[in-house]
Amino acid sequence: MKRRMIVACVAVLAAAACSDRQGGVAGPTGADEASPWVRPPLIDGVTRDGGGLVVRGAAGPNARVVLRAPGAAAVAASADGAGRFELRLPPLHGDVRFTPEVQVGEDAAVSPETLVVIQGGAGPVVLIAAGQPTVRLDGAGGLDAVDSDGATLMASGQAERAAPDVTVNGVGVTATAIGRGRWRAVTGQAGAATITVNGKSVDYPGAGGGTGFVIERAGLGWRITWPVAPNGRQSAWLPDRDVNVLETNSVN
Repeated sequence: MKRRMIVACVAVLAAAACSDRQGGVAGPTGADEASPWVRPPLIDGVTRDGGGLVVRGAAGPNARVVLRAPGAAAVAASADGAGRFELRLPPLHGDVRFTPEVQVGEDAAVSPETLVVIQGGAGPVVLIAAGQPTVRLDGAGGLDAVDSDGATLMASGQAERAAPDVTVNGVGVTATAIGRGRWRAVTGQAGAATITVNGKSVDYPGAGGGTGFVIERAGLGWRITWPVAPNGRQSAWLPDRDVNVLETNSVN
């Protein structure tokens, strides 16, 4: 993925047109119900329930929502009349990637996002998508993630009120609101850096390498690196939480 891919998508993010996640996930409207297009599912929360996880989100009214993972049985449930759905996952082991989709007969409307569960939910639980800021579902923090294509660095997270003060290696970077309670800050530098959000600093170890889909420990956090069409790669670094808590309002 070239630098301009993320920069272009960031511009669209600022215009509130690159992803529905910016404004949170709302229930379907009458216009949505009348549309001939099938909307893919939008995940907006994950919680623990015993040894498993409960995934919640929105789709079309009464839609059949499916989560598919390589080498595992699919998990499915139907949304209610308002489009809300709840999927209960069995206990997971290791790192698992789920592709959310809505089934319509033999066809499927596949989400552009991938749900990644690290270490069975003991590690971060996130939504990743090419060119977009990674969304963490495992609690709220000042800095949720740092995405990079090797040329552009994009920090993002949640803030209850105004966008936070952000510096990268001591240089101020403007944080912009991209939805209800979410922000992102973009800089053209790459490589390891010290990122400070509202006075709290973390050491970002830089983007990952290799081939294929890679999940690994990197510094004091986890790093996911995956291929992006046509021939690029994107990394998302997820700093460790003081306390890992799954919340239902992480994308609201």
